[in-house]
Amino acid sequence: MTTAPYVVLDTQWHIRGVNAAYLRATERSRDELIGAFMFEAFPDDPGDATATGVRDLSASLERVLRRGASDDMGIQRYNIPVPRTCGVFRRRVWSPVNSPLADADGRVVGALHHVEDVTAVHEALRDACNGAAGTGTRQPATLVRRAMLAVTRYERAARAVAAGRATPGDVVRAGTVPYADIARRDALWHAVVHAARRAPSGGCAAAVCAAAVRDLPATDAAAITLHGGGRMPDQLAVSSSWARRVEEVQYVTGEGPSLAAFGTGERVLVPDLDRPDTAWPLFAEAAGGLGVGAAFAYPLRTATATLGTLTLYRRRRGTPGQGPPAEAETFAQITTTVLLADMDSEIIEKVRTTADQDDLNVAVGIVAATRGIGTGEALQWLRARARAQRVSVVDLARSLLARPSQHPDSPP
Repeated sequence: MTTAPYVVLDTQWHIRGVNAAYLRATERSRDELIGAFMFEAFPDDPGDATATGVRDLSASLERVLRRGASDDMGIQRYNIPVPRTCGVFRRRVWSPVNSPLADADGRVVGALHHVEDVTAVHEALRDACNGAAGTGTRQPATLVRRAMLAVTRYERAARAVAAGRATPGDVVRAGTVPYADIARRDALWHAVVHAARRAPSGGCAAAVCAAAVRDLPATDAAAITLHGGGRMPDQLAVSSSWARRVEEVQYVTGEGPSLAAFGTGERVLVPDLDRPDTAWPLFAEAAGGLGVGAAFAYPLRTATATLGTLTLYRRRRGTPGQGPPAEAETFAQITTTVLLADMDSEIIEKVRTTADQDDLNVAVGIVAATRGIGTGEALQWLRARARAQRVSVVDLARSLLARPSQHPDSPP
């Protein structure tokens, strides 16, 4: 019998089996866990604004289910509830690996969640790194370097999440979330994830947009837009041609809720676009002409970056000023998880391509301006120069952007 902690999960992420080692590690009983929804049994610590355990584990399990391959999560902080003590969580750091479980026909029917409790090691290494200089204790250079890298990576991610998620007035107290809200959240999660799973290859984001219109009250359209670091975004999916036109208005006018949400990393809620004091008069006028009455934009965030935005649109109705759907923010978090499941395939390629094109477009503009030629000629010049230097045209463009005050004909 293995001494490593294991959990068997079905495709709905309900617990179907646990071993004694897992029960010891989590201080729970078999009766408490068998049949329970994984993220109800082990929710995020509501008193910790930096908690990302549920989101990160969800994304990993989705990758396992969609690809049929194991996923190593590295080091993950995921505090666990203290038994029989409402609202109290115990600090834990884990090293989780998730693996697919397949039936005789090769179909993935669940996942094996294997964790190792590395809390003591993590704390000891952090103490060693923090105290080595002050106490005169000499630590092996390799050990300290690796520990410092691990701790830095973890703390940087935690700070980024705290900065993005902890908003003024957002106070969550343990035990105050009604069971009906948890059940609704669970149902919403399953609706989105199941829609994504049924989608054909490359259609995951479109399925999520359709689910937003179907499952969020008073939502007429949805758009998911990725940003690659430049000015021109990539529309990953929209629920309708109307949503596409409205979203495109922002990139014509250079202003609007999606751009603001991505730029700040905060949600942007505009229940009445017809207000005279709107922050985006050009967008409001153009969107109003298309019949938009309200817009609600949510950043799609990982622990360390904002990928893009989910924007919900509402057509103009008789009673303006109605706020966003109650579950919209939860839906945005689920959307991020679903997209993360594809981050190292189609979506990351979209982000990379968008960033490449943005950098190339700016470089073309610089060459055209400094050489007094058209943009078509400037692109041909860059391509010829890249061939001569045996580098990609994108790499050449980025080297030019790194020294924009230098003339393109100057040597690098």
